[in-house]
Amino acid sequence: MKRYFALVALALLSFSATTFSQLAEREPKAVAEWTFMFYMDSDNDLEAAQMMDLVEMSQVGTTDKVNIVALVDRHPGSNVEDGYIGEFSELDEFSDTRLMLVEKGKITTLANVGELNMGDPANIVKFVREAVKFFPAKRYALVFGDHGSGWPRILGDETDKSALTMRTLAAGLDATNKLIGGKLELLGFDACLMANYEVTKSVAPYAKAMVSSEELEPGAGWSYTPIMQRINAAPASDGFAVGRIIVDEYSKFYKSPDQGNRVANITLSLKDLSKTDAVTVAVNDLSTNVQRYMKAGGRAAVNATGMARLRSEEHGANDRGKTGAEFLDLVHFAENIKLYSKDAGIAKAADNVIAAVKAMVLYKVNGDAHPRSHGLSIYFPKSKQKIAESGYGQQAFAKSLMWTNVLNEYSGIISNDTTKPDVSPAVVSNPVVEKDAEVTVTANVKADDIDEAKFILAEKSKDSIILIGAIPTEPDEKGKLTETWDGTWFAISDGKVESICPITDFSEIDGQQDVYVVEVPAQARRKGRNTWKGVTLYFELDLSKDEPTGEFIYAFAESNGQQREFELHVGDSVRPVYVQITEDGEPEEIAATDESDYLTVSKDDGLFIGATEVATGDYLIGFLVTDLAGNDSESLVEVSMK
Repeated sequence: MKRYFALVALALLSFSATTFSQLAEREPKAVAEWTFMFYMDSDNDLEAAQMMDLVEMSQVGTTDKVNIVALVDRHPGSNVEDGYIGEFSELDEFSDTRLMLVEKGKITTLANVGELNMGDPANIVKFVREAVKFFPAKRYALVFGDHGSGWPRILGDETDKSALTMRTLAAGLDATNKLIGGKLELLGFDACLMANYEVTKSVAPYAKAMVSSEELEPGAGWSYTPIMQRINAAPASDGFAVGRIIVDEYSKFYKSPDQGNRVANITLSLKDLSKTDAVTVAVNDLSTNVQRYMKAGGRAAVNATGMARLRSEEHGANDRGKTGAEFLDLVHFAENIKLYSKDAGIAKAADNVIAAVKAMVLYKVNGDAHPRSHGLSIYFPKSKQKIAESGYGQQAFAKSLMWTNVLNEYSGIISNDTTKPDVSPAVVSNPVVEKDAEVTVTANVKADDIDEAKFILAEKSKDSIILIGAIPTEPDEKGKLTETWDGTWFAISDGKVESICPITDFSEIDGQQDVYVVEVPAQARRKGRNTWKGVTLYFELDLSKDEPTGEFIYAFAESNGQQREFELHVGDSVRPVYVQITEDGEPEEIAATDESDYLTVSKDDGLFIGATEVATGDYLIGFLVTDLAGNDSESLVEVSMK
């Protein structure tokens, strides 16, 4: 491994020597306190957001104390609503890559370097080499702005169809350290999901401090104007002090009134990368104990491990109700495995993990929707196939990591469990639902490994079943499931039109009983367009009152396999998406086709959730029970709505 990095670093350094020749005649600046280097892969649908980041920086600009230099790769697209900006008055028009100096009130092109592949680590080194030569400083910060997916990759260069993996990122940073003569003072990721242990382990040798988010970041990202103002006010600050500024201003920005409810879902943390080895030692010790526990404890131990996984704060779950990134908050998992295992060895090891992570994470913010986010996540999928296909075990960070053994042990056991939960036929108190009345449906479940139980509402059609929605429920101590239904369901509204909607995930907000962040699968269509795009809508839903009420937070959509915020604009149309189960048992997504059922966004954050009566007709109500291995059983009974 050392030889690999040495060869790559040598190649990167030699390759960079002939780059950016347009700067050859420029006189280097005097040594500043800081040089901030922004590696901005804007060659994708985050282009508009990142151009605004440059404008925010230019409100302060380069000073005699702080330099701001950016390598900016843009996209040839031009539609702002889809994230591509085309003409931008504050910048020269271009669709390739430029080295830029951000000054107060202007953004100047220093070198036109043609189309660069931002997923090539050589270009990190090219950029840093020139920044260090012409804008020397006592301390250097390198910030990556773009899509993020945690350990699998960061950046998404659409023109060159590439990204940085942890291996290539580490190689680029290794060569960068040689250029600056030591570690970066600060490494920043203005991107989703990068406060991931595997990422941290990959980059720890190359920087002192790191700022990143456990959760998906809103499209606007960091708030650069106040960040730069505060750094210039205290330019002698070290990387840890600057990291605190970034986290502070991120929180302040999303708490502002014009950001709606976005603050509920944010996370951002500052890490001391010198503490990474201590976290690794602790994680390895916990891994050894958890693997021992599962091997010796049989089914009960595997179920306890599964419950610890299930109950832990999850990040990056957004995937239209399907499995997402599967990143668990590391501290919360340690707390849960200690609780559910009741094993002395695990308890001691878990305490060490908790202490090590808390020593690493110096400062953090987390919204109400992520109350148990402690600043560092870890990968924990339950699918043996997903682990194998991801190549996790072959990653450089995994070579000395015992956590891989836990993933393989757990997924290997549950993948062989194909027994479905035993659920009795559902029984309803009355097959007819009268207006202003309610019916009770019950069933019994026998299983010691329940992942989740849901109350289901479905509509019958001639040759299929349409799942209208599901809400979480729990069996009592004897395994009895009981729910009542009064003929109403959740509906999404624009203030004029309302449409019954499914909800695919409930995450309870800490300290607020019966208040949740929920996900609604939907499709959105831009004003004046004909095409629909799959999105996930997030709402803060309050069930504590007689009538449910939900306020819109934001929407996310998949972009080339990565998640990004999908900003809804006035005039856009929205329609919920349902799952239809065909005769052969295959699920498919369907949406309303009647224009009169479409919602229209009339103002910022102008969508709401409430309750409405379902139409008269025949329905199915009952339960869906899923076990830790992913096996599920349903038990539904027919009712008629009068």
